Amino acid sequence: MLSINVTNNFLADITWLDSSACSFKISNSIDVWKVSSDLNPILVDSFNSILTRDEIDRANRFYQQKDRNRFIISRAALRTILGKYLNLAPEAIEFGSGLNKKPFIKSGNQNNLQYNLSHSGEAILLAVADSTIGADIEFINHNFGYHEVLADNFSPGEVNYIAEADSIHRFFKLWTRKEAITKATAQGLDCDLRLLPGLDGTITVADGIIASNEDWVINSFNLNNQYIASVAGNPTFDKISFFSLATIDFGQPV
Repeated sequence: MLSINVTNNFLADITWLDSSACSFKISNSIDVWKVSSDLNPILVDSFNSILTRDEIDRANRFYQQKDRNRFIISRAALRTILGKYLNLAPEAIEFGSGLNKKPFIKSGNQNNLQYNLSHSGEAILLAVADSTIGADIEFINHNFGYHEVLADNFSPGEVNYIAEADSIHRFFKLWTRKEAITKATAQGLDCDLRLLPGLDGTITVADGIIASNEDWVINSFNLNNQYIASVAGNPTFDKISFFSLATIDFGQPV
């Protein structure tokens, strides 16, 4: 019977590099980008110039202005960053929707560039790779009643781990890992999350639990003391790099 190994790591010491340090070339590696949703708020309206009519309509469906701005900024950042990897104008990128609506780059993607976008609160996270990738970011909400969802979503060992110490941080760390791998595999959250391994180390999972025939590595890390994230990817990648996008300028490299 086929089994899959999932390796969970926590990266305690990461360095967020300025976007100028990025080569925008992916070769068996992962680039992780963080963006703040209050990025260039005065220029939000100008970002519409690189969005499609559908994206603008989606933005306008949000009731609150801050939610509209976050969506517009996330799409503008996504198009701007991917455009540098693809050597395309941001507005020229076409997206498609695959299994369980997982988005992909539809055209002009000779290098099989793949990405996954996640946002929570004021933070936006983008993972870029040349193999299947999944990412999730969560605001560490100390008022969240996580006890109510433990039994349905976490194994007994994970429940014990969360209860031992630093419970809210541990809860969101394990949650982002489960989200990241379901996003990577386009499995969605309809599966039994208790069977998806969240604890540190390498865990063997029986056939049929994860919608994949491949092994996985999930790296978790803090953006700061308010946000935690996980990125699930191919275990053979050589390098993972972290970049911070401080501005969006359509005429210049990010």
